[in-house]
Amino acid sequence: MNFNIMNNIDYRVGIYIRLSKEDEEKEKYSESESVQNQRAILMQYIKENKLNFVKEYVDDGVSGTSFDRPGFNQMIEDIENYKINMVITKDLSRLGRNYVQSGYYTETYFPEHNVRYIAILDNIDTALDSANNDIAPFKSILNEMYAKDTSKKINSVLQSKRKQGEYLGTAPYGYKKDPENKYHLVVDEEAAKVVKFIFQKYLEGYGTMQIADELSKQKIPVPSDYKKKRTGRETITYGLWAQSTVRFILSNEIYTGTVIQGKRKKVSFKSKKFIDIPKENWIKVPNQHEPLVSKEDFERVNKIVESTKGSRNCENDYLFKGLLRCYDCKGYIGIRSPDKNGNIYGRCQRYGRYGKFNICSPHNFNYQVFEQSMLFVLKEICKEYSNKKKLEEIAQKSKSKEEKELDLKNRLKTYEAQIEKQTRKLELLYEDRLSELITVDLYIENANKVKMQVKEYQERIREIELQLKGEKQNKNEKLDGLVDEFLSLQKPTKEIIREFIEKIEIHNDKQVDIYFNFKPLQELNEKLNSFCVAKKEYEKKAV
Repeated sequence: MNFNIMNNIDYRVGIYIRLSKEDEEKEKYSESESVQNQRAILMQYIKENKLNFVKEYVDDGVSGTSFDRPGFNQMIEDIENYKINMVITKDLSRLGRNYVQSGYYTETYFPEHNVRYIAILDNIDTALDSANNDIAPFKSILNEMYAKDTSKKINSVLQSKRKQGEYLGTAPYGYKKDPENKYHLVVDEEAAKVVKFIFQKYLEGYGTMQIADELSKQKIPVPSDYKKKRTGRETITYGLWAQSTVRFILSNEIYTGTVIQGKRKKVSFKSKKFIDIPKENWIKVPNQHEPLVSKEDFERVNKIVESTKGSRNCENDYLFKGLLRCYDCKGYIGIRSPDKNGNIYGRCQRYGRYGKFNICSPHNFNYQVFEQSMLFVLKEICKEYSNKKKLEEIAQKSKSKEEKELDLKNRLKTYEAQIEKQTRKLELLYEDRLSELITVDLYIENANKVKMQVKEYQERIREIELQLKGEKQNKNEKLDGLVDEFLSLQKPTKEIIREFIEKIEIHNDKQVDIYFNFKPLQELNEKLNSFCVAKKEYEKKAV
């Protein structure tokens, strides 16, 4: 197929190829959508029309409902840098299956950047005045409807497979996919020995730390490195087992031969966001593959795990314990017991455990000076916040827990309805643009306003979801109350410290980076140059 290519323009061509997971399923019956087939069609077209081919962009196994794709993003970057000025795809659906976004690129973005777009099999060429170009929006709508319908069908098939006990995810540590049936797990003998070792040692009375140390001494690859089958460069944690990894294996019921799936689901076929499914609605099918541990032993292990939770007594329960991180390796900073002179020091735990393997560096610092300096920081920031905020009196009577929850759920529904309304508004704007009822500039201006509004509603929804989970209360009310409480305390508690601070990173040169849970405090922290300034002030007053 030859188009009427204009020879007076020096076209630099980029071809874009996309194959989604849905297309991969279709390849069982047809090769029409394969990467090789698309490439052959595009390169043949370039050859026939004697075009200057510059670069190929490929997104393999990526849905067309989202435009956040590595290959596509690289193509846009090259357009911005004037490396290409013509984009060719096999058909319009390869560009995308979201009709609003597809229309934005073909109708607005490409023309504004002087880029010629061609969809070969749909006879679309933005440089020509053609009826095929006029019906492109309708093809985009059909492509999106097709994507939605395909998504429903695939989800139905996957749900049926889950209920039959067919395993759809990546094989867990200790297993591998059956070569004869990709939905069935078979034992990976090498990794299975490690899993059995962990369960055996735990039942013999070994703690998770002792088990992790033993595996680290043997330099057995941790699950993440084992799965990657690394043969070259090793990570900083290669062969260094953590307690959390051992605990995860001990709590994973899949080692009894039971397949558990359906723990999460997508918000919609266009979204990448997942939501958690209640545990009682998970799909659990027993006896689907060879177990590595008996059900009886698994239950015994988990009874022990549950009974030992929170049982460790700590003689020195320091205020900032658990919040301190190493800036370099991102591991925890531990607080050591007082030495013979009564001095307490902090040190990188990863260095403490694995320093002999040249992992990280000590990051030693005097904890007593650090703690007093941090308290000075918090007080200064809280005073500044109080002065700025002038804490308003709360006249509203406190609501019951049930009333607050109902109020939050109602607000959540309101914001969700607003997002649907704004999304429809965006679609209508695009239709008005196609009908030439509004200009391109007006469309872009209004579309950007709508997108900003949707983003704001999404942020509010995230905050409400966190509140409903009990993770956060209303941020402003909570922050006001915390500031008041902290300033009134003679001796702050660990609980209130954790309400304020997310984490604290310690550099090797003793520089301190503080990350607050509240944006106003974080801004004040940066403004005051917090720790360094406060530490000096504290040391002056201490003298």
